[in-house]
Amino acid sequence: MGGKRLAPWTVEASDLELDAHPRLRVWRQRVGLPDGRQVDDFWRIEVPDYAMMAVFTADGRLILERHYRHGVGQVTLTLPAGGLEAGEDPLEAAKRELLEETGHRAPDWRSLGGYVLGANGHFCQGHLFLAKGAVQVATPNSGDLEETELVYFTRQEALTALKNGEITVLSCAATLALALLETD
Repeated sequence: MGGKRLAPWTVEASDLELDAHPRLRVWRQRVGLPDGRQVDDFWRIEVPDYAMMAVFTADGRLILERHYRHGVGQVTLTLPAGGLEAGEDPLEAAKRELLEETGHRAPDWRSLGGYVLGANGHFCQGHLFLAKGAVQVATPNSGDLEETELVYFTRQEALTALKNGEITVLSCAATLALALLETD
């Protein structure tokens, strides 16, 4: 399955056009392509990396969150997730976010991988996890703007919600699908 050798692009200039750090940065880059062409206005958007987790309780149910998400303009089901603090390990961020958002802790964690959102513009990296054996040890206190309802789904109920479009955020759908594949 050979082919031609692909080469990376070269960033020749990078100008910060919008700086709303730490939430958002937008860069206009001038890039050189391997064939000699030049692109003067290639946009790179950066938002903080995040951790997202599919979490099974000790009795085998998945923890989902139901809330209004302004980005999609509707009430939707999501998985626990949150941004990484500067220098924070992704697994530690996942554990922190799980406790803050759901009041649960889990003893068994597995990485499902790290994935870039937006291959051309970069955006951020999502660190996805599967956690098992979660038990509630505290009252949720996420500090988020949204009102959140915790819901507990069986594996089949979660799969049905995914197929029916009740989970509208791609990163949640991907994390859930990867977790369900891992727990067959």
